[in-house]
Amino acid sequence: MSNLVTCDYSEAMQRVGGDFALLSQVLVIFLDEMPKMKAAIRKYAEEGNSRLLWNESHKMKGAASHFGGAQLVHILEQIEAFAKNNDFPSVIGLLNPLAATAEQFKACVSKWQNAPGNSVIV
Repeated sequence: MSNLVTCDYSEAMQRVGGDFALLSQVLVIFLDEMPKMKAAIRKYAEEGNSRLLWNESHKMKGAASHFGGAQLVHILEQIEAFAKNNDFPSVIGLLNPLAATAEQFKACVSKWQNAPGNSVIV
């Protein structure tokens, strides 16, 4: 997984048409929602609810992809696949890597406020 990027500023900026203020706003929302999403993924895995587990991981994957979070997307794709197969022990085994990767993602995007020309604080 080391060849996957943690976040990609140029990809994220492209997705918002170069509008850093907009990027900052959607990023703040995602960072606020991410702990809730991770908690829901854990809950649904522990409950054995494959449909809600897949839905939540898919939602988080989609959001992470907007910021070029390939590492995070990769783990969430695995969780989706395990959810489809009702393989809850494998999902539980990915919860710590998911948490660690989410922290790496947060650290990566926090550097964006210092990119040239950016004045909005994320």
